[in-house]
Amino acid sequence: MGVRANVRETGAARAVGAGIQDDGLDDRRRVVLLKSLATNNRFYALIAPSSGLRNADTVQEFPPDMLLGVAYPCLEDGLNDFAVIRTTFETMDYFADDEAMRRELMEIVQEAREKLIRRLEELRDRIGNRTAHFLGTDLGEFRSYAMDMLRRGYPRRNLDSMMKLNVFASVAEHEPASNGPDPLFYFEFRDKGVADREPAMSSRQFITAMFEDVLEAVSDARSYASKHVFDRDVFQKFIAIMFVNYATTDPIFYGTHKADYGVSGDREMDDTPLYKAIAGQLREIEARLRSGLVAVPREDDRTATPTREMAVTLPDAVANEEAVLGPLASICAAARRLSRLDDPDAVELARLVLADAAILVEQLKERGIISDAAYDPASNHSRAGR
Repeated sequence: MGVRANVRETGAARAVGAGIQDDGLDDRRRVVLLKSLATNNRFYALIAPSSGLRNADTVQEFPPDMLLGVAYPCLEDGLNDFAVIRTTFETMDYFADDEAMRRELMEIVQEAREKLIRRLEELRDRIGNRTAHFLGTDLGEFRSYAMDMLRRGYPRRNLDSMMKLNVFASVAEHEPASNGPDPLFYFEFRDKGVADREPAMSSRQFITAMFEDVLEAVSDARSYASKHVFDRDVFQKFIAIMFVNYATTDPIFYGTHKADYGVSGDREMDDTPLYKAIAGQLREIEARLRSGLVAVPREDDRTATPTREMAVTLPDAVANEEAVLGPLASICAAARRLSRLDDPDAVELARLVLADAAILVEQLKERGIISDAAYDPASNHSRAGR
């Protein structure tokens, strides 16, 4: 069964805020995966049963002081917005001489861009102010690997191979072959001063700067000159961050163990490997923060020694989401544009496309082709009448 978001109209945000409280003796809170309607981000949190919130529910927004956990699929959800932009650019190639169609397609790009900005702003701010924490991730190691990618570079073909994409090599094909037969990817900050300031930063501050850099690139109109420019200036940076995150995170937090499948409000997830690990991490972080120890374990150490061959392989279910849900997300975005036209036939066609897309996503989940926690690009569509 796929994720079915559920908005509880009676004070959902207040319930979330109240749900993080416990008496310190009898903590019966449970891990739930919640989605913000304001940003479309999903985070894990510990919620009291009295809140009435369940897995896959939605809230208007997360309370500012709520402790949130980042694990699969929190970063992966952003791939849907990237996919809409990239596949829309590919569609433009077929309408090179149709200015009206290109304007319509650029409006789809703009909508996805605005969604990405909201996502990234929340991630940057929450990570920066310590209300969101990467779970099972050694931030010191994250920082060390990222700095190695900044200073020494990393083979583009290896990144594509391990992340099961064809982005890094494709970008290199359009750029001057200035670094030999095996091109390297360098994470280059738009603000050249970040590298100089890095020694004085904590690991969390440095990672926050990485998200700030991607956010600035997404916000820059120059990043949308073409698909190549978008991939070069924006997309490959986000994928590089995901790559380093996988490399420095305990695999149990990937959420791709068979026992973790089926995140929904209808299933008890407490005893799954992922939810047990998340519960333990969130409570450990809470305890550290309450005791006045600002840094959580392994957050600011610099002991990691990066190697050229990071042992990372993107789980098949996650790789499939980029390959399968990417084009589907673009189709759904186009259908939503149709639904706003003053034409009954166009509106009905859009409804059918979105309804069938939702069915297709459910079928893909049932067959194990994509993870059950994968974002449904048709989820904003009303399923009435199906």
